[in-house]
Amino acid sequence: MLDRAPPEPPPHPPRLTGLRGALNALRNFGLVGLGTPGAGEYDSFTASDGQVVPVYVLGKGPPLVLVHGVGCSHRDWMPVARRLARRHCVLAWDARGHGSCRPVRGSITLARLACDLAEMLDHFGLQRSALVGHSMGALTLMQYLHLYGTQRVAAVALVDQSPRIVTDDSWRLGLFGGCSATMLSGLIAGARQDLAETLLNEVGTFGGAWLKRQLGVEASLGRMLRRRLGRIDVRPLLDLAESMAHADFRASLSRLDAPLLVVLGARSPHYAGLPLDAWYRDTVKHAQISVYPRAGHSPHVSEPLRFARELERFLDDHA
Repeated sequence: MLDRAPPEPPPHPPRLTGLRGALNALRNFGLVGLGTPGAGEYDSFTASDGQVVPVYVLGKGPPLVLVHGVGCSHRDWMPVARRLARRHCVLAWDARGHGSCRPVRGSITLARLACDLAEMLDHFGLQRSALVGHSMGALTLMQYLHLYGTQRVAAVALVDQSPRIVTDDSWRLGLFGGCSATMLSGLIAGARQDLAETLLNEVGTFGGAWLKRQLGVEASLGRMLRRRLGRIDVRPLLDLAESMAHADFRASLSRLDAPLLVVLGARSPHYAGLPLDAWYRDTVKHAQISVYPRAGHSPHVSEPLRFARELERFLDDHA
């Protein structure tokens, strides 16, 4: 139990992302150009259901797997990956529905992503790897550990993620300290009905009056994006959102027997002001906790040099 009383939930939870995050998500969901990776940068494996999953591989040494969050791709890891590749073989995939991993076969769930991770380790013959996950990627690692254990895991790093993202009267350490399952299911239902308006309203609100006009129904940019959004089957991604809303890894983390590094952003729009660091210290006694005072939800993006150095020190000491 925590000594501090949990904060009251905010009356109006903040938005999940800002303008930059929303534009990156549009890119990583394939709605604006991604560019072409250089020759030799990508490998891939074929999952058991036939899905081809691209994997960016660089460097030599002990294997280190980087798993990105929702609306991200392997590119978000690159400033960190290039530094780590001096001493490690770094593997960073594009998860189903993200980056270059399209079209999507079937539904996306945390269990499916954990299975993909296990099959990726098999494909590359990785017997003992360090696993690093951000946001959705951290939940993917928690699901993998729950299903497959730590036999092939040298160490784990979780970046700015709660083990349960929805809240109730007994758990306030989920999104915003007050995002209930009912609230989140309502957001998902709204996106199922009209994804275009949900995303474009998000971008327009943070981009100011000029951009909001450009994204309007009558504007050429707004019409083009609505057409492209209309061609995308968002059901797999919303299935993923529902899977994350149902996930609860508090009990399984309390039994974790692998070295654990937890990195949190003190300005995270998701968890700022919540004693999530205290929960990890109380629950996983051997965990190393690092809080970045100036970072938001993605400390590895805003402070890649510090993140890479701390991760290397952690692996040197524990993996």
